[in-house]
Amino acid sequence: MDTSQLEEIAHRLVVRGKGLLAADESNASCKKRFDAVKVDCTKETRREYRELLFTAPGAEKYMSGVILYDETFWQSTHAGPMFREYLKARNVVPGIKVDMGLIDLPGFEGEKLTQGLDGLPERMAEYHAAGAQFAKWRSVIAIGDGIPTDECIGANTFVLARYARICQDAGIVPIVEPEVLFDGTHSIDRCEAVMTHVYDVLFQTMRAFRVHLPGAILKTAMVLPGKNSGAGINHDDVAARTVRALHEHVPPELGGVVFLSGGQTSKDAFINLNRIAQKGPHPWGLTFSYSRALQDPVLKAWANDRTAKTEIKQLFAKQLELASAASKGELDESTLDHDDFVSHAQDL
Repeated sequence: MDTSQLEEIAHRLVVRGKGLLAADESNASCKKRFDAVKVDCTKETRREYRELLFTAPGAEKYMSGVILYDETFWQSTHAGPMFREYLKARNVVPGIKVDMGLIDLPGFEGEKLTQGLDGLPERMAEYHAAGAQFAKWRSVIAIGDGIPTDECIGANTFVLARYARICQDAGIVPIVEPEVLFDGTHSIDRCEAVMTHVYDVLFQTMRAFRVHLPGAILKTAMVLPGKNSGAGINHDDVAARTVRALHEHVPPELGGVVFLSGGQTSKDAFINLNRIAQKGPHPWGLTFSYSRALQDPVLKAWANDRTAKTEIKQLFAKQLELASAASKGELDESTLDHDDFVSHAQDL
């Protein structure tokens, strides 16, 4: 394991003013999004849509890396270069999602475990040889009546730690994502308590498996009230609680922290990130790793007129510019009140 190289890649991913595009939706998830805007979901339409994102002029000014799905990792632009080579040539780090999705945790109703460890060392070696420099693995922690259990948290953090060590042995920076789900009726207090407990167990387990923390990145949700709790999102409260949870429970030597948007509207995801950044300094680089918050208006515009490629690319570049400003705490939040932004800002 070359720890200095892992650290260098991690630092590149969370460099100030840039963030990650999560373009790693599975084919099933992509189909749901395409169906919502009435576009056929085929291998070619998925390739066409993602090419618009990757080739948007100026995107590399705000995009440090892209998380790719396996299908996309092996695809090419219309002009010929492989997506991963196109990105690398523009100083955008190519990454790969390597988990194999969720299964029920036997004996624990309502709780999930992520699969994919079998054969992972061989897959990571293949991805590394093909140019991947970082990877992502998502686990989910649901909040509900009697859950999450310590058994669920323990099982998922064990898998995340094993994955992270396998990545580092292959020369790849692991992004560990223990997503505490936004879905539910729980209070923001309950969310904070669960999230901090998950952090404590995760980093204890990662240390036990000898993961080099400066060469790893945490991808996390923000501390939010449950989506169906009836409580509105208070941006200052979300920022204060999220920063407290991170500063008190995430090791300062970690390579970086990136946020998922996790079902928030684009507007909430940008404002919350902006307020969090304003509460720095933080001991690690801190930025976004958004999917829907960046893509929703772009996908809708593309579905409306697939020939308007220049305008669609400009829209995506604008989304990245907003996220970049938010990641520095420099977003003019009033710009999010314009009709053009709000009309596109809701989840699909």
